[in-house]
Amino acid sequence: MCYGEIILEIKAVKQLADEHRAQVIHYLKATGMQLGLLVNFGHYPKIEHERFVNQRLSRVSRIS
Repeated sequence: MCYGEIILEIKAVKQLADEHRAQVIHYLKATGMQLGLLVNFGHYPKIEHERFVNQRLSRVSRIS
C-alpha cells in the first residue's frame, strides 16, 4: 500500500502473468481501494507496469 490510497504490487519476474494481475484485482476488491499498480522490474532493460482501477462495487478494469 502506498500513501494509504494505492495498492502497489512489485514483482521481479521475466514477464507478468495473469496470476499477478489477479492478485492486484483481489487486493483492490478486498480493501475497497480504487487504484492498483503492478510493477515488474524483471523485464530488462525496461520496467513493465500496469494500472488497475476499481470502478465501484466489483468491476475492475486494467489500463496498460
